[in-house]
Formats: sequence, C-alpha cells, structure tokens
Amino acid sequence: MAKSYQSAEKILRELGENATKAAKDALADGAEIVMQEARNRCPVYKGNDHRVVKGALRDSIHTVKQKGGAKYKIIADATSHDGIFYGKLVEFSPAINKPFMYPAMDARRDEVRNKIIDAVREALRRK
Repeated sequence: MAKSYQSAEKILRELGENATKAAKDALADGAEIVMQEARNRCPVYKGNDHRVVKGALRDSIHTVKQKGGAKYKIIADATSHDGIFYGKLVEFSPAINKPFMYPAMDARRDEVRNKIIDAVREALRRK
C-alpha cells in the first residue's frame, strides 16, 4: 500500500513540475508577443527636440524575467539626452496621449492566456 501511495505522490509531483515548466515557457513566449506588439504600437518621435533620439523609446522596450520565470515585466526605459525617462510620459501623459504598452497587453491578452492554457494541458496529457 505504501508503495502505491509513493508512486501516486511522485506522479502528481511530476505532473505539477511539467505543468509549471510548460506554463513558464508559454509565459515567456507570451511576454515576447506582447513586447513585439508594444514595439509595433510605440510612437516614434518626429519632432525637432535634440534631447530625444528618434526610435529610442521603441528600441528600449524589453522583457525582464522575474520570480524564476513566473512573472515578466515589459519595460520601456528610454532616456532623453538630459537623463529624463520618458516611456511613462508617453504612455500616461494626457498632453501626449499616445499609450502603447497597455493597448499592446490588451490586444494580446487572450492569445497569451490561451497559449499558457494549451501548454499546461499538453504537458498534463503527455504524462
């Protein structure tokens, strides 16, 4: 009796490990999808202000893995020549009114969620 209990425990642990790894891998893929969407939506400065490098905000968008891959941040951390981080200004300023990060996340939310669900289901089926 004890042997079958240990076997069941081992199987459940392996299922959990496989599902967790599949979810983290799918989340990493999802973060890349949202990052690319944000880059596509990011406005490129067309003005004449010499402090701003054209395309720098778009080019600064990247992902940062946290908590061992259980969480990702997508960051736009461009700075002007005088040291001002302006990603948040472009995203949230009513004067500029050109959000790109939140619309990217909203546009791809269902796709990323489905990618994670499908990956976990497949990992559980394989075992």
